[in-house]
Amino acid sequence: MADDSDVRSLANSADVVVFHSPVTDLGGLDELLERSGREWRAIEMGMGSSESREQFARLKDLTGSRTLPQVFVDGRFVGGLRAAEDRLQAVERHQTAAGWMGYLGLLPFLAGAAGVWLGPHWLAGWLVAYGAVILAFVGAVHWGLAMSRRNPPPEVFYASVMPALVGWVALLLPRIVGLPVLAAGFVAWRVWEYREARASMPRWFRRLRSVLTVGAVFSLLAGWAALLPLTGTA
Repeated sequence: MADDSDVRSLANSADVVVFHSPVTDLGGLDELLERSGREWRAIEMGMGSSESREQFARLKDLTGSRTLPQVFVDGRFVGGLRAAEDRLQAVERHQTAAGWMGYLGLLPFLAGAAGVWLGPHWLAGWLVAYGAVILAFVGAVHWGLAMSRRNPPPEVFYASVMPALVGWVALLLPRIVGLPVLAAGFVAWRVWEYREARASMPRWFRRLRSVLTVGAVFSLLAGWAALLPLTGTA
């Protein structure tokens, strides 16, 4: 069987990759992709050279489809233009739902931080508890992603439980210490995601995770700042 490693590499080179012939009409798919903000590329496969014919043969071996265009989304073959359009519209709905739930998930962070500043300081305990829960949740996301892969590296499973352990430790510490520990945990986990798990996260999810991490860290540090004046009045 021909080596298809180069085709696989091309298929994973952007969020959406369209293999097409020189006469392919993308039928509005390019406009949909531009509106979506996803990273995409179109790879032309002309049959005028032996190299292109060989590459097309490898593509057919990989997907089982004998015609162009062929579209990959997040490294997975989804079919032709119509199938890709349907898939992208479904993904767009999923992204919208994830975005809404993610931003709504920031509300308890913001409310907790505001409560510590404006209300009783024992609300810092609520803020720590919620932060610990969410930190454990973002770690568990990568456990689930690893379970969906054929041969996941064991290091992912080891790493994905660390946020839960950090959250547990933060719950056991005094609030004045637990809040910055959680903030550091969120920052450290986002750095780990960027370095070690970037390829497994779609571009839109990476952006969402960055925004949500900033919101969580800001709220935790704001709550911590509200407690600082109390440290000298015990």
